Amino acid sequence: MRALLAAAFALTLAPTAAQADGIQISAERQSYLEGVWKGVSADTSADKLCSLTAPPRGATTLSIEFLRSGGVGFADAGSEGVTRGRIVEATEENGVVSLTFGNEVWRLRPENDTVMSRVRSSASAGAEVDSMVFKRCKKAADRSAIALSPESLSFLAADLPGDEAFFMDERLAAKDGDRCAVKETQYLFFVLIGPSEFRVSRWNSFALSDKLDSKEKPKLPELDPVANWRIESVRAEKAKYVFRMRDYDDEKALPESISVVVKSNGTIEIPQWRRTYLRCTKFQSRS
Repeated sequence: MRALLAAAFALTLAPTAAQADGIQISAERQSYLEGVWKGVSADTSADKLCSLTAPPRGATTLSIEFLRSGGVGFADAGSEGVTRGRIVEATEENGVVSLTFGNEVWRLRPENDTVMSRVRSSASAGAEVDSMVFKRCKKAADRSAIALSPESLSFLAADLPGDEAFFMDERLAAKDGDRCAVKETQYLFFVLIGPSEFRVSRWNSFALSDKLDSKEKPKLPELDPVANWRIESVRAEKAKYVFRMRDYDDEKALPESISVVVKSNGTIEIPQWRRTYLRCTKFQSRS
């Protein structure tokens, strides 16, 4: 669960989110780039790049989304660190796409539908040199299932850079002041942007998990179990959002629905769970 936590986003299909002026690549090229890619050094075997059980060491995960966010990139290079942020510039020249996000430039040359290379300019070779090879491991999901406006996505979604919205069980929030400024709490995330999956997650904070694992008996209200659900669809219905979802790890689980009701004070209520949550921001700075 800690690894998952650390890694880690209208009634008709909403229009594409506004894109930065620097996004100058075609819609077709944006569609090609979207999804989850994994890459290794060009001199390393890429045969098992997408393997869930035996991926090569040192693999970098690159996730790209344009349709709903206007351009967001996530890069996880393991021990080398994680980069995330808005794609502020995207250009293409001589078959090489340059993406700028998180103060880093990714120069990528598409080879075919499932393979692309990261390239760098080599003064000694006097040419472009492949530094990494990437394979597409997950295509972008069908985002028409998330029938929400850009404003609704901005309010709910946990996987947009910037606000990084998340929700906190109001029973475990501070009583006054910055009510989000507590460490022993339970989080709720709505992962709605993609590119590859949509998920509702209810997690304990690290501090709460540590206390529950210790011999100390916390003086807390009865906690809800940690859980993940795979979202099948979301729609807006007046002052609420209706989620249809299934247990994340059990494809045979029966679907269930929850209603997320937005209250006038900015909190949300889920009647089926008898819970109210505060909206908080800047989750990445907390973790």
